[in-house]
Amino acid sequence: MIRSSLGRSLHARLPLLLALLLAGCAGERVHKEGLVLLEEGKEEAGIAKLEEAFKQDPTNVRYRADLVNARSQYTLQLVQSAQDAQAAGNSAQATELFRRVLAIDNKNQAAITGLLLLERDKRHAEAVARAQELEQKGDLDQAERILRAVLLEDPKNQPAAALLAAIDAQRLSELRTTPVLRPKVSRPVSFEFRDANLKLVFDALSRTSGVNFLLDKDVKGDSKITVILHDVLVEDAIDLIVMQNQLQQKVLSENSVLVYPPQKEREYQDLMVKSFYMENANVKETVNMLKAVLKTKDLYVDESINLVIMRDTPDAVRLAEKLIAAQDMAEPEVMLEMEVIEVNRSRLLELGIRWVDQYEFGVVDTTGSPFTISDLRNISSSTITMTPPGATATARKTDGDSNTLLNPRVRVRNREKARVVVGDRVPVISSVVTSGTGNPVVTDLVQYLDVGLKLEVQPSVHIDGKVAITVNLEVSNLGEEVRTRNGTVAFRVGTRNAQTVLQMRDGETQVLSGVIRDDDRKSATKLPGLGDLPVLGRLFGMHTDDKQNTEILLSITPHIVTNVVRPGARVQEFWSGSEATLRTRPLTLRTVAAKPGTAEGADASASAARAAPAPAGPSPAMPAAPSGQISALLRGPAQAKLGDTFQVALWMKSDQPVSATVAQLGFDPTLLEAVSVTEGTFLNKDGALTTFSSRIDAAGRVLVRATRAISSGVAGEGTLATVAFRVKQAAPAAQVSVLSLVSVSTANQPLTAMAPAPLGLVLTP
Repeated sequence: MIRSSLGRSLHARLPLLLALLLAGCAGERVHKEGLVLLEEGKEEAGIAKLEEAFKQDPTNVRYRADLVNARSQYTLQLVQSAQDAQAAGNSAQATELFRRVLAIDNKNQAAITGLLLLERDKRHAEAVARAQELEQKGDLDQAERILRAVLLEDPKNQPAAALLAAIDAQRLSELRTTPVLRPKVSRPVSFEFRDANLKLVFDALSRTSGVNFLLDKDVKGDSKITVILHDVLVEDAIDLIVMQNQLQQKVLSENSVLVYPPQKEREYQDLMVKSFYMENANVKETVNMLKAVLKTKDLYVDESINLVIMRDTPDAVRLAEKLIAAQDMAEPEVMLEMEVIEVNRSRLLELGIRWVDQYEFGVVDTTGSPFTISDLRNISSSTITMTPPGATATARKTDGDSNTLLNPRVRVRNREKARVVVGDRVPVISSVVTSGTGNPVVTDLVQYLDVGLKLEVQPSVHIDGKVAITVNLEVSNLGEEVRTRNGTVAFRVGTRNAQTVLQMRDGETQVLSGVIRDDDRKSATKLPGLGDLPVLGRLFGMHTDDKQNTEILLSITPHIVTNVVRPGARVQEFWSGSEATLRTRPLTLRTVAAKPGTAEGADASASAARAAPAPAGPSPAMPAAPSGQISALLRGPAQAKLGDTFQVALWMKSDQPVSATVAQLGFDPTLLEAVSVTEGTFLNKDGALTTFSSRIDAAGRVLVRATRAISSGVAGEGTLATVAFRVKQAAPAAQVSVLSLVSVSTANQPLTAMAPAPLGLVLTP
């Protein structure tokens, strides 16, 4: 019965066992197919096969391990590719890759987070576009609120940071641009007032020029004044009358002027606060310069970050900018190639016969008993011993040459010392005995003495490319040891020193030689009398000639790595007003036929040039910007005719990667008309996508904004934008200037920009 029931059980389970056996064979085949597909680079198909094999045999540990490894490696690769596409601005490709990751592993957190970030970037791009529209419409406050909300979620959003920087620059330009007086009368006028009341003079000026004069209550309107002016501009006449009566003025608008006495300057004078971050200059020296030249009192210094904060009038701040630009220069550096050679020559000659110079006599006791004085009577020839005389003949000559070479290359800052020491540090031991109530205590003190070659150089780089080098060379060698009674150990040290100052050109080689030590020693050991014979004396003595010659050669070649770049003329020389009042242009009376154009925010030197405009020449060369800064240049024609259209290019150069740039150009709208703005190749010269926009307003300003679509920046030089102008009115002097220039790095940090000199133009009829 038992055997019959067992047979029935096996018969019932046989189909299940056969099914498991067939499933195992099929799973192995599918698993191998998946591995083959992985080797062929078909990862997704291979992973699908591995999943199928694991489903057929869930208990197979090898199937599970291969599936987990393949899925992990492939999803990691897809996630990295998706993140790279997202960083490059290709959101469509990144979305597709993240979705492929989720198709393989629906719980992959990196892919889920990546899709959320892509959705956020899309939402931020729409917000930045909306903010840009608001900014172009002039609603800066609403645009700023939108941008700050975007940057709150994504501080690294470059388009939002660039647009916000443009809004800040525009506001700063508007705040920094003081009103310019524009009388209705642009032709020259003549005035003749003899002992007239000051108030009457201002009334006449107001009726003639259309300028409104607001007189402070403390201005004495009944004071007498005599003014005779012919063919001058109204602005110059107002300046002269105000200055003649020891008054101050403040331009409130294009046709309004406030006149007040000097004692109320603290009430009416506007003050600015500006922070200067020094890159190379010493902040204390900068503060001393500002106090000495501009008499500025409100200054704050933070030495930890090289910051100087200044609070003064706008003219004083403009003057301080130029003074600091002339001082904050990179310290020159020079690379010194030095070669030190020590040549040792030795000659040794030993020639002659060295005779034995000592003889020993002795007495031997043959009995073995103690030797007494009485035994001297028994001395015989057998008891006396004597050392026989001997001699040694020597003929030897030794020659030796040795060179010690030292070839250091040292980079040194200007007026700093560099020291090279090659040799040994010899210990010098001294003892100090401390006596107290008990036994004396002896303490050994060890000091080290540098022995060998010491070379110390101090370069001074001149702006003309020459280098003055102070050279100190010392060569020392250790002599014999000296011990004192107290046990102190010292040494005799032989030294050779050379000190000089060299004036050399960049790349010139100078050799310092002649530091020679010449020792010539002669000695002789000979028999008395016989050794002094003229010729035969050589046979009765030993003669030694020892010659030692040592020479030091120093070769030094300077190579200037960085030098001070001489700043432009606008920084080296500019007007600063009078002793009592700081002004960015002198008090002048212009006798021109028409009012010259003045761009808002133009340089002070250009304003001074309105009195006697110089002929406009070709565009200057690109100024050399210090390391870490951006330089710019305006390129355009020197003159244009009435009705002609010409182009002005804003050329930029940067040694740091730039991701976005915002620039604002200014011109006189009565003389010129901005027709169009085209993008340059500065930000997209590597083929990257950029976002470019521009705006021209009626006040004579052109706003240009360019942003790279990818996170990486671009360095080098190129044209940021080109503006086309049309000549509306002839004038002897006109100009196009850069009011503001703001660039953003790849880390959304502002980069220092050097404002270029205005482009001067002669507009002919």
